[in-house]
Parts: sequence; structure tokens; C-alpha cells
Amino acid sequence: MSSQSENRLKEIVAKVFLIDENEVDDKLSRKDVEEWDSMGHLMLISEVEAAYGVFVPDEDITGIKTVGDVKKVLRKLGVPI
Repeated sequence: MSSQSENRLKEIVAKVFLIDENEVDDKLSRKDVEEWDSMGHLMLISEVEAAYGVFVPDEDITGIKTVGDVKKVLRKLGVPI
């Protein structure tokens, strides 16, 4: 990850799941992070929506399994990431 938007996402993921930013990459998934449970997932989506000024539809929320999936959804919503 290199762009400002990607760095912002890295910060959000690290903050929500209480992990080091160096652990965050596109392949990081729900199964890799104990805190990424259903509540953690909703917190992540809420933080992403607030940070990027978007609304993530339910069908996209349920399809997110990795950080890479979050980036795909953001691109779909017009966020350059």
C-alpha cells in the first residue's frame, strides 16, 4: 500500500483491530485477526464510511473478507485507492 488513501485505510484497520500497521496488507483476512468478529466488522465499515464519506451497501458489507476486499468496495464506490 502506498497512496494516501491506502495509508489511511491501513491506519483504520490497525486502529479498529488493535494491530500494528505493518501487519496490514491486502491479504489480511477475518480469519487472521481475532478482533475481526461481527462487531469488529461493523466497526471497520463504520470507520471506513466516515473516513471516506461513502455508504457501503449491505451486499458489499457481507462480501468483505479481506483488506483487499475493502479496497475493491471503495473503488466501486468511486474512492481512488
